[in-house]
Order: sequence, then structure tokens, then C-alpha cells
Amino acid sequence: PRAVLVAISGFGLTGRYATWKTSDLVDWASGGYLLLNGDPGREPIQGGGPWTSLLIGATAAVGAAAAVLDATLTGEGQLVDVGGMEAISAAHQWSLTMYTHTGVIKRRAGLRFENFHPLGLYQCSDGWIMIAAPSKDQFEQLCIVCEAFELLLDESLQAPSARFERADEIDAQIQPWLSAHTADDAVAALQANRVPAGKVNTYLDALASEQFAVRRLLVDRPDISPTAQMPRAPFLLQPSPVQHAGEPTHQRGADTAAFLLDAHDPPPRRTFPAIDISTIRVAEFSIAWAGPLTGRFLADFGAHVIKVEHPGSRGVGSEAKTRLIDGDPEWKWGMPTDPQIRSEIFPNAVPGERFWNRTGIWNKMNRGKRSLALEAKLPAGKKILEEVLASVDVVLHNYSPRGATSLGIDAPAVAALNPTAITIAMTGYGETGPMSTHFSFGPMLEGFCGLNEATGYIGEGPHRLGFAFPDAVGGVHGTFATLAALWERAATGATVHADLSQAETLASFVGDGLLAASATQRVPARRGNRSLDAAPQGVYRCAGEDRWLAVTVAGDNEWRSVVDLVDDPALAALRDATLAERFAAHDEIDAALARWTIERIDLSAAAALQHVGVAACPAFTTGDLVENEHLGDRGFMVEWDQVDVGTASFPGYPIHFEARTYDVVGAPGLGADNASTLRDLGYDEDQIAQLAADVLIADRPPL
Repeated sequence: PRAVLVAISGFGLTGRYATWKTSDLVDWASGGYLLLNGDPGREPIQGGGPWTSLLIGATAAVGAAAAVLDATLTGEGQLVDVGGMEAISAAHQWSLTMYTHTGVIKRRAGLRFENFHPLGLYQCSDGWIMIAAPSKDQFEQLCIVCEAFELLLDESLQAPSARFERADEIDAQIQPWLSAHTADDAVAALQANRVPAGKVNTYLDALASEQFAVRRLLVDRPDISPTAQMPRAPFLLQPSPVQHAGEPTHQRGADTAAFLLDAHDPPPRRTFPAIDISTIRVAEFSIAWAGPLTGRFLADFGAHVIKVEHPGSRGVGSEAKTRLIDGDPEWKWGMPTDPQIRSEIFPNAVPGERFWNRTGIWNKMNRGKRSLALEAKLPAGKKILEEVLASVDVVLHNYSPRGATSLGIDAPAVAALNPTAITIAMTGYGETGPMSTHFSFGPMLEGFCGLNEATGYIGEGPHRLGFAFPDAVGGVHGTFATLAALWERAATGATVHADLSQAETLASFVGDGLLAASATQRVPARRGNRSLDAAPQGVYRCAGEDRWLAVTVAGDNEWRSVVDLVDDPALAALRDATLAERFAAHDEIDAALARWTIERIDLSAAAALQHVGVAACPAFTTGDLVENEHLGDRGFMVEWDQVDVGTASFPGYPIHFEARTYDVVGAPGLGADNASTLRDLGYDEDQIAQLAADVLIADRPPL
């Protein structure tokens, strides 16, 4: 009776696409990821592996874990329905919000990252590197390292979107220095100046990484070949606090090989501990995307998540925000907004007087949480911080190890204050190893783990993904790690620490590529949109501007159905072709399919192919997803009354539970929960008022 059934499908168990078939390529297309990869004006390209399908699976694992915890409390299991289209649609950082708030559809930007520059691939004398310098300080340091001093004098380049509009000019000035240096030297110089940068590795480079070796990520698979290796589990739970400096972090890593190679009887079933997620208190310290995504999942599950943030964490005032306080009279819905404010995504391009509560990116990522805006590094603020840490069940952060230690939220510091607290550290490369001090954003990890080298057009160079995919992977794994740690603590009585390296969670997603490369000692060729297992497979232009259709023909019967449907003489001659023959004639088949799709609306063509049993889906735009009828059937888009905004639309929750309700709660205003949090800690009204007067707590950013 308390068994949990998890149903994973391309489009979910309900809605008008419920019967549609999927494939790895269709998963890239259905959730809006495919259209963002590749060069403007060319066909969009899938990533170099089934990575969206794996993200769907990881999302389902989170749903399974939550339902199992519910069963410990109620004694009853439930059905968990996870549709791939929703799981991927929910794993956009801000692109759907850009459409709901300003009507702008995110597009492909080649090797760059739209509206955040510099953030992309750059060529050095001996290879490629990824640079991410979206902040003002990072951009200034990049210019200094690359000796592009003229750029420092241009105050209009302080905003990342303004730099994106002048990307050609900026790159022309930093590229000469990069071209004159090796990738290793360039990364070392940039990291030394606090500019996030990393090499673009092949799978073989990643396998040879000292960071992975020190952290014992890879395990040998002699049953496959003498050189075969694969990643162990994407994270491990450890006793808290962490081991002393210098000791190996992952003591259990070596056991993975034995587990894989030896047969074991199942362990005896333990008694289910009762865990009520709604009683769990979480202190979240996070920036960017991965950490906030984990906290948002936990808040969606009903946990009491306290977002501890600096009063200036949501931005400070600027000339542009003052100038455009009521919006630009020349701006119209669907137009790019002023580049000086574009990256913050204000509703209707209006910052407003209380701009800090109107940022679409922040409000999307932090729904359902509480906000404690605190000057934590001052003595009185540090005391409050320590009292918060002492009062919670979970301390979650995605700061660097150095930053976590400086703030006093690392595992040893938390254990000293709260011996029962679970600690989840979601660092870029892990808390140990030679790269633990490296500054990191998701795109750095994408390059480090080999995803860029595996992605690209046939016969061409490496390509970046059009979104910060590693952050979504890290955020989902952080959620699962937290639920697993709650289980471990309840089952064993031990407190738990998770040293979660986002690079290692991503390595698990390319585990098949790492295994193949290690076994063959060869780097796989980039294959564009084609498949190693099915032919034809491709992305074909349809009627309309930048409209495309993803198609996977999985077998002989499906192939004959395509031939009959398309009714093209070139295909009729190949009606009885074997898979090998279809691979050989792929170019000819692609041309015939393109002749058919170019005359059709993408959704109509997809429906026709699905009707005859073929996996197909439009490469949906971000606007398509917001307005899609199938996602509407499933209640994916939600609305809430956002403080200082009013009613606003956002992507909702991607997991459907049979016995768990989901109450949409908006994101908190800055410092909205200062008083209630302090009351919970025992402060009276006079003390709270004095802390506000001393600006130790705040509900607006510093001047």
C-alpha cells in the first residue's frame, strides 16, 4: 500500500500530447532547449548526448524521493507523473520569464550567451576556453588581464546586456591576448584575478583531470576493457562535519567498483523513519541558479526555507533604473528592453521605485521562500546568523569553499553551532582538490566535463549550449541530496554532510561518453542532430520564421510510415531500406524530409508524424511553451500576486503527485521576513526595531 509508482514519459499521462512518442532529440525540442543551441540562421542542434532525457530522469528521482518520504508519514504510496516536456520547460533559468514579463523570445546566440557578455567560448593558441565575466568587477578584471584597457574607460559597458550588444567590438580587443597564450596559461591568469574561466576539455581530457583523480570520481571497469572507467555516484553523503584537511573526501568511492562487479543479496529492509517535509527548516545561502533551484524545490515541497541574503543581493540603484523608473515610452511589448536593465527582466520593462522586488529572474527562482536580509559580517549580524544556523535542520549553500568558510556556514562551523544540522555544499568543483578554489559558473563546468567538445555541427568545432545546463543539473541533484540526507539522519541518527561538486553531478550525465572514450581511447565525432541508433533523425525547417521540427525514426515500421506519409519519389525508392542503408542515404533522406516540412506548420507536421507512430515535435520557442495548450492542460504555467508587481505569470512545478497538493506562493520581498524570523529566534519588538535602525536588517538595498 505504500509503494510509490513513478511514471516517466515524454509528455505526461494527461493532456493532448499524452499519447505522443518521444526520443532523446524530441526531449531536446519539446522543452525549448533545442531552439537555443546552435548558430543564428542555421538549424538548431541537440547537445552531444541524451542529457535532457537524463535531466528528466533526475527530476523524476526527486519526485520519487518526496513521495517515499510522504509514505513514511502517511503509510500510503502514490502515483508520481513526470512528463519530459514539463521537466525541461521548468529547467530554464529566465528565458520563459523574459517572455511572460516583456514578450521577448530567447534565440540562439552561437558561441555566446545572449544578454550576458562576455560569457562564451574563446580560442587560445592551443585550444578553447570558456570565460564567464558577466559582473562589472569580473569584466574589469578580464580587460586588465587581456590588456584591453580602452574598454575600461567606457562606462556604458557596465551592464552585461550592453556588452552583449557590442560583443564583436569587445571580443576584437580581448582576443589578441587570448590567441597569444595557451589555454592553461589563460585560465590560470584569469582565475588568479577572480575571473571565472576554464578549459574546454574533451572526454579524454576530463578523464585525465587531476581534480577528478584527487576526489576519486572515476572507477575502473575491467569487465568492459582494461582502460574503461566511469563516474561513481554523482555525490556521496558523509558524516558531519567533514574530515580534517588533507584527508580523502570520498572514502567510499573505491567501493563502487566492487558494487558494480560483485553480486550482493539485498540488504535487510530498515524500518521506515517518519519524515514530515513541512516541518523542515532550511537556511539557504545561494547565488545564481543551482542553489536557488534546490531551495525552491524544497519550498515547493512545503519546507520552511529562509533565504538569508545581503541587502544588496538583488541589485542596487543605477542611473538607468532612475532614468527608466516608469519605463521607456518608445518600448513596445516583444521588443528588447534597454540594455542597461535588460538582464534583470523587469515586468513591462519598468524597474519602478522598488526595483529590487520586481526582478523577474529573482522572483522566479525564489518563490515560496522567506527573506532575511542581513548584514551578516558585522558582529551583531554574525550573532543573528549563528542563531539562524543553530535553529534549522538544513544549511544549504552554493558558495565557494573560501566564501562559505569566510561567512561561517561551512560544515565544521555549522556543526559547532548545531550538531544535528544537515549541511549541503553545492560548490563548482567540490570542497577539496586543486580546483576547489576556482571561481565557477555553469558554463565553466560544461566545458570542463566535455559537453562543449561533444556538441556541434558535423565536421565543425565545439559548441556551447544555449543555456546554463549544469546549473539545472546541480539544482536537481542538490534537492535529491537534501532529501536523501533527511532520510539518512532519520534512519541512522547520524548527521550528514554532502560535499556536492556540481562538476561531478554533470560528469554523471556524460558518464556514457566518458566510459566510451576511456574504453576506446578515442573522442567521439560531433554528429549534429543525427543519432548513432536511428535513421533518419534530424531537425528540419518548417514554414515560418525560425520554425523547426525534430524527428526520430526509430525502426523499420516507422520508416515505412514516414515514406507513405511524405510521398516523395526519393523516399519511395528507399521504402524497404535497412537501417544501415538509411544511414548511408541520410543526406538524400534529409533533403526529401526538408522538402515536406518546409511547406507545413511545425505543430501540424509533428501531429501528422505522431499519428503514424513517429516521434516528432516542434523545436518550441520560449513563447510557445508559455502559450502551449498541452502545458495548459497540465497546469504548468501559474500566476501569483507578486509583491511590488501584482499578478504575474511564471513557470510552475514539473512533478504531478497523486496525493500531494502544490500551493503556489510568491517570492518574498527583500527582508519581508526579517521580523518574523527574529521573533522565532526570541527577539522582542524593541530589539528588532533597533536592528533595523542600525541597518543590520533591511528591506531595501543600500544607497
